[in-house]
Amino acid sequence: MKDKSFAKYVVGDLFSYLSDVYARSMFGGFGIYRSGVMFALVAEGELYFKINEEQREKYVAFGSRSFTYMKEGKPREMMYFYIPEEVQENSELFRGLAEEAYEFALEKSMRNKKTSKR
Repeated sequence: MKDKSFAKYVVGDLFSYLSDVYARSMFGGFGIYRSGVMFALVAEGELYFKINEEQREKYVAFGSRSFTYMKEGKPREMMYFYIPEEVQENSELFRGLAEEAYEFALEKSMRNKKTSKR
């Protein structure tokens, strides 16, 4: 239940400036989508943005960490990075990171579609 109310907050408050953002339940958390592209994740009451390897250092610099889950008794790291509360409260920084996350996810989605059509 904690994730559901947080996902509603993320969509309704943090992304209130966008009309095309929504949450979809998945694997005990929520995917956060914009125009059909998943660019963020809510898990265990925390928000994570999809990033690429080049962005990792920037995220680590402001105290972020990757989303990690256990599979077959081993930790698995995903390229979704935690968005600390201080970043969520800085609308300029938050919006910039959100836009980067969306652009990266959109680009990756388009590449995957091109590859699957071959």
